[in-house]
Amino acid sequence: MILFLLTLPSSDHTRCLLKGKVTDELGAAISQAQVTVHWDPSGSQVGLTTNVGIREDLILQTDKLGVFKAELPPGFYDLFVSSGAFSPECKKVRLKENAPLSMDFSLRVNPLVAKELGHEVYTK
Repeated sequence: MILFLLTLPSSDHTRCLLKGKVTDELGAAISQAQVTVHWDPSGSQVGLTTNVGIREDLILQTDKLGVFKAELPPGFYDLFVSSGAFSPECKKVRLKENAPLSMDFSLRVNPLVAKELGHEVYTK
């Protein structure tokens, strides 16, 4: 079993666990989906000491069960999730010390791709 757990170099701040699962609209796991973690520095330059973040975007990939995990410094982050043939999704999250966060994504098949491939698109 391959586990995609990324631990960044240590600093003075506690690491926060971010985990989640990426599925399609029917609930099936999407393996090898890309999860881009982008730090939002809002407030960090004016004294908000709980928004430490990371300086460069972090790219994660889901495992065969659609799961992703990372340990990050506390802060505001934008999570961008994409996978072939699906419409991407984005959410803003707040990681806090001693508060693991689970963020799941349900991607929908992109109608443009489905039309080009000649498939019906499932809609809820």
